[in-house]
Amino acid sequence: MKLRWLGNSCVEIFADKHVLIDPNCVMEPEPGIDYVLVTHEHSDHFDVEKFKKIDTRHLIAPRYVLEQFGLDGIAAEAGKEIDGIKILESWCWKAVESYSYYYAGVLHPGDSAKFPEAKNVKVVFTACFPDFYDEYITEMKRLKPGLVVPFHYSPEKKANAEGLAERLKEEGIPCRILEVGEVLEI
Repeated sequence: MKLRWLGNSCVEIFADKHVLIDPNCVMEPEPGIDYVLVTHEHSDHFDVEKFKKIDTRHLIAPRYVLEQFGLDGIAAEAGKEIDGIKILESWCWKAVESYSYYYAGVLHPGDSAKFPEAKNVKVVFTACFPDFYDEYITEMKRLKPGLVVPFHYSPEKKANAEGLAERLKEEGIPCRILEVGEVLEI
């Protein structure tokens, strides 16, 4: 399996399926995407114009996103599993609806500092807002992922990611900061 962080909270997963999560990326994804997944409606996670340029077979998104932008897709519903993609509860400040996704051992919680229950997490992506460092660390101790990747920051400003990475490493939690477009093989 291969992963790429494409900026903001956009993650590309290459496993049995080619999956793109939160398609407001600063770098183009590879072609041939099977599923585009949207965690919530905030513009740093979903840009409808960028989405329209992506060739994909399926879209899974909060019903609010589908309705707001007049898109055809599958309405996300916590507890549902579609083609190996688990849709999980999530919480995001000021979002109408928010979901986390778990696929091929990868957990993507959007902005949330409260992570859903998931087993056998190989990689978890986490936002890195300094006010929530303690919550992220508590959640990582509970989830026990193989690797934590901080994301959801401006690529030119790594201070938040570096700050969280330092705290995680102090706690003995494996962590890696990716450059935009860098491939991570698991």
